[in-house]
Amino acid sequence: MFNHSHKLTDKDFSNFEHSKNLPRHNWYYFKEGFSPLLVEEAINSTGLEENAFIIDPFSGSGTTPLVASNRNMQSVGFEVNPFMAFIAKAKQSNVSKKNILKYKDSILQSITKGAKSSLENFSTFTENDKEKWLFNLDVLRSFEGGWQQADTLPRDTKNIFQLSLLASVMDNCNAAKDGKCLRYKKDWEKKSYSQDDFLASFEQKLNRIIDDLDHSKLDKKSKIILGDSRKKISSQIDQKFQLCVTSPPYLNSFDYTDIYRPELFLGKFIHNNAELRQLRYQTLRSHIQVDWDKPIKSDFGLLYANIINEIIQRKDQLWNTNLPSMIQAYFEDMENILTQLKSKADKNASLWLVVSTSAYAGVEIPVDLILADIGTKVGWELEEIIVTRHLRNSMQNAKKWLEGNATSKRLRESIVVLRAT
Repeated sequence: MFNHSHKLTDKDFSNFEHSKNLPRHNWYYFKEGFSPLLVEEAINSTGLEENAFIIDPFSGSGTTPLVASNRNMQSVGFEVNPFMAFIAKAKQSNVSKKNILKYKDSILQSITKGAKSSLENFSTFTENDKEKWLFNLDVLRSFEGGWQQADTLPRDTKNIFQLSLLASVMDNCNAAKDGKCLRYKKDWEKKSYSQDDFLASFEQKLNRIIDDLDHSKLDKKSKIILGDSRKKISSQIDQKFQLCVTSPPYLNSFDYTDIYRPELFLGKFIHNNAELRQLRYQTLRSHIQVDWDKPIKSDFGLLYANIINEIIQRKDQLWNTNLPSMIQAYFEDMENILTQLKSKADKNASLWLVVSTSAYAGVEIPVDLILADIGTKVGWELEEIIVTRHLRNSMQNAKKWLEGNATSKRLRESIVVLRAT
């Protein structure tokens, strides 16, 4: 069942490392993304040819759809986070170098002029008598000036400029993404990010995109659907797919709407905390940041039953009492997804799920094995579980209570490979 010696094992295929050097994929750093080479391996191992149909119900920054476009294949990606969906769509843009250069000077002039942002004095976006803030005022106003000007341009051209602006402003943010949150950079006050720093970042990123556009035209563009895949797969997919490569949110209580909160507000994808909260309600139930509907189903196999019972027995050691309900809800959501995917799968279609185990109160949750149980229950056949790497556990869960002795626990990241029969 477990394959510990696959060509994908310990080669950084389940993270963004390879994407940093690949055209289009590297237009925006997306830490949680898996490697395009993983998608290539899935395509090659299943023997797909041009015009095959590939889907991804959790497409994030659009790795699977972009690989499909590069291989001249049809693809649909679903993404509930509007910022991530924007990035995925922007990566599919076919804009000429001439067209970008036509508008570049006006964008640079607007950056230099700047504009007042609606985020000034909102939360921790600017100083406003706070001890820490995300953006120095001239950086935020430089970004806003460029954004407003880019907003007047034709759609694909606008997307390229706005993607560059977002990537550049985050480069000049006083905090950086670290695990499940933003952490302030060491000596961030001394960095004193300025308009000049922002302009330098912007030109660097835009020039890289221009070079890629000049050398990597897409003959076929994938479709990116903004919305909750739990509600969209059945209604939006009207043909059978041959391959699905996806990575659902891990069962690690990360709220990705929180991690990418700055971009959501900066890009005007959301405008207030009420809209942010509403977006959270549309995400997979893999975190506890909102008051979810209580799960109903619990028939996810004997392994799940044993694990959840052990966690409940250790409820006094949990950092949040809602965690057992979150775990149950996660697998309820994933059964929903796996069932819908099975109904849209062609005969012998392959499904690759990139997942990770997790741990709460010292109890490891073998997410890959439980999803394999659920998959076979709803009609898939398990081919193998490829172990890609082992991860360091979080500080909250790094101790396992076992006969009174605390031991370290490393989490397993793997690919569950299922096939339609």
